[in-house]
Amino acid sequence: MKSTWSWIYPAVIGVVIAFGLHHYVAYAADVPTDSMSPTIPAPCYIFVDRVSTELGHIYRGEVVLFHFPDDPSQIYVKRVIGMPGDTVTITYNQVYINGHLLNQPWPHGPNVHGLGTYHVPQGHYFMMGDNRPVSYDSRFWVHHYVARSAIIGQADAVIFPFSKWGPIMQ
Repeated sequence: MKSTWSWIYPAVIGVVIAFGLHHYVAYAADVPTDSMSPTIPAPCYIFVDRVSTELGHIYRGEVVLFHFPDDPSQIYVKRVIGMPGDTVTITYNQVYINGHLLNQPWPHGPNVHGLGTYHVPQGHYFMMGDNRPVSYDSRFWVHHYVARSAIIGQADAVIFPFSKWGPIMQ
């Protein structure tokens, strides 16, 4: 019995540590769609940092994973555009935050759909994909805004396929 315990104990400790790292520190996520292309190519796997969003602040331009507001069982990856209390106005070629043109140094497509004005409630965020013509994002959801508590982590890097490996532009 003692020899059996000598190999079970380390295995259990390893499983507990792996579980803790996956649920509280970092993990790999599958990105099956082109909604964040070219920033995140599809299909691919990305490295998700849970600690940065849990302990730090969410900021405009950050790419995050979150529970989809209309079906929390689904995980989405999008870029934070509107912060709590912001008024986001979307025109064909531009995005305005509180009446000021949003500086978008990341690659993005034109806003061909979902034009209009959105008022982000406190404790919530407005999300958009970088591939705007095909992205199913805050502009189209029944519940337009993502609660702070629904944000899982920051998308840090593409990790697979290796030919696409590299950091994600924040």
